[in-house]
Amino acid sequence: MLDLSLLALRGLTSSFMQIVWLASANVGLMASDVGSVGSIVDNSGEVKAPSARERSSERKRKEGGCETRKPETQNCRNPPTRLPITLMIISSMMASSTTAAPTSSGGVEYLELTSDSLAAQQSHRLILLDIEARKRAATIDVPTLPSDVRDKLRQMGEPIRLFGEDLAAIRDRLRMILARWEVWKDQQEKGLVDAQMEMPRPDGMVESVSATQPREEITETTYTHAPQDLIDARDLICKYSLGRSRSRLEMERRRRRGMVRWTRSKKRARLFDKDDDDEADDTFGNMYHADNLKQDSLLVKDLDEKCEKIYSSIRNQALEGSQYGDVRPLSAVCTSSLGNNNHFDYSGPLPKIIATGGWSGGIKIWNGGHDHRDVDGGEKTTDDEVAPLDLLGAKNIVHEDRIMGIAMRPYLTSISSRDGVTTILASASIDLTAKLCKVTLNEDVAAESMDVDEGDGNKAKKDQQLRYTIEECAHLKGHAARLCSVAFHPTGSFVATTSFDHTWRLWDVETSSMAEGKELLLQDGHAREVYGVGFHPDGSLISTTDFGGVVQCWDLRTGKSACHFLGHARRVVCSEFSPNGFQLATAGDDGTIKIWDLRRRRPSASIPAHTNLITQLKFSHSTSSQNGEFLASSSFDGTGKIWSTRDWKLLSTLEGHEGKVMGIDILDGLDCGVVTCGYDKTLKLWK
Repeated sequence: MLDLSLLALRGLTSSFMQIVWLASANVGLMASDVGSVGSIVDNSGEVKAPSARERSSERKRKEGGCETRKPETQNCRNPPTRLPITLMIISSMMASSTTAAPTSSGGVEYLELTSDSLAAQQSHRLILLDIEARKRAATIDVPTLPSDVRDKLRQMGEPIRLFGEDLAAIRDRLRMILARWEVWKDQQEKGLVDAQMEMPRPDGMVESVSATQPREEITETTYTHAPQDLIDARDLICKYSLGRSRSRLEMERRRRRGMVRWTRSKKRARLFDKDDDDEADDTFGNMYHADNLKQDSLLVKDLDEKCEKIYSSIRNQALEGSQYGDVRPLSAVCTSSLGNNNHFDYSGPLPKIIATGGWSGGIKIWNGGHDHRDVDGGEKTTDDEVAPLDLLGAKNIVHEDRIMGIAMRPYLTSISSRDGVTTILASASIDLTAKLCKVTLNEDVAAESMDVDEGDGNKAKKDQQLRYTIEECAHLKGHAARLCSVAFHPTGSFVATTSFDHTWRLWDVETSSMAEGKELLLQDGHAREVYGVGFHPDGSLISTTDFGGVVQCWDLRTGKSACHFLGHARRVVCSEFSPNGFQLATAGDDGTIKIWDLRRRRPSASIPAHTNLITQLKFSHSTSSQNGEFLASSSFDGTGKIWSTRDWKLLSTLEGHEGKVMGIDILDGLDCGVVTCGYDKTLKLWK
């Protein structure tokens, strides 16, 4: 009978213990509750019946009044039952992402925690991490200068400024980011956190740990097969740029040698006293011969005298004429150049042409005067047949929407209708297209009295004819967003356009037609909208600017990025190469003009020019009459300014527009005329 009782008791106890195990796996039953049943769980996990001695001890405890209901209320001599190894393993599993429960076969089944449990667990860990980071933040060293703070935040992949933050708040946010990172790193080394767990940002967003580490800059160059047309264009650009750079550098050497002789500086003379005398080419003779140095010094003297005259005339500039140009604001202006007219043989007066584009989508040609060539060096005269700023040609509808940029071919192909096209205009609009228009002189038009309606309610003078005809000759389509700027290559055979689609494109002028524009190159590489564009005077480089403050210089001969410049605080909307070939001027929304040295690839000057956005920059022409001696700028602050390129000092301020000055350009010639157009719909001439 005793054996049967023991067997029955063992079966009952085993069934009851399975129930207890299931309950402990889900609600965490304490080990002392298991011991109060009167059974014993050994290290192997088997349940055994109590012996006679154990039953006697249990009876004595009850007689002595000792209660075993809760471990925290026990006051008897015997300690509570020790936690078995099996339950220790189960409790450790409960702390992880899985739970364990026994199966009918005696094994252990692992159950995954719910998503709510994991989220609560992670939230608790992040709270503890934030508390520890706040304690350690006082010991973290952060940069002091705002520029260093921004660079550090960029390096860690964090926003450089949040809404409503001042400089102190930005530094505090950086300090907390660094503190969290150090605490997280320490806990990872100690094995207290999971390496795959995500770490919070200060604004509450969750980011992985790897993203908070300093990100390495990844640069990748992608090459594509160039079509034959692009290869031919690059070959043409290469030959042209080599010839131009050779002549430009030779002139620069003459100026430097003449400067040494002119200033009589022995210290600077030693810089040029090389062994070149013995190795000089017989064609040029000895470059450092006394006679050659004397000629170079006379060249420098002549340049200085011309520069003094130019600066004197600029300081005395005043408003000479003003004209309403359109029914809507004028957004762009450009002028013709007189220094590269080797395409026809003519020794008479050359016309100065002014072209404007406005928000109405039309293009108009205005008179800028004449430049009379005088080989004897006599005084130049002006053709008074047509007054300055008189209308010479108009086409009221060229684009369907606003014109944002306009450019003129850098040379005149003819000055008579018999020779063909006078020049070509390129315009860029927000209607996603750029257009090429040929300008032809009308000499044989019958003299008839006629009134020309300009569209703004004004009538042109009677008995006056429009001397130029504007006719569209090519449509350049392909950009996916609005166009911003346009520029002609120095050869006059190519046009570059920029757009909000983050790209700039190079077009062939000769082969483009009304049906289809010949696109030679589509170049990406900007992360923001591309706005400004400008060509190097040699034709070898092109500069583009974007709304991210980045200035890129591209080599047209190879298709690679030559260099890039960072320094503007805001958007950069215009760029212009200096005629000397080694300086680049950029300006934008921060109101400053930055001069970059292309040889050293770093800024050489920063001019606090205007109090508002700078819309356009123009260097004076490289002809002998101006020699690139000054720089003109226009701004939304309602002024245009002229700066000396020798010391970057202000020479003159042009005030006269009633609103924003949208564009500025310089007339070629000794008079150094400046043309501006504004938001007040007027075109103004300063001489």
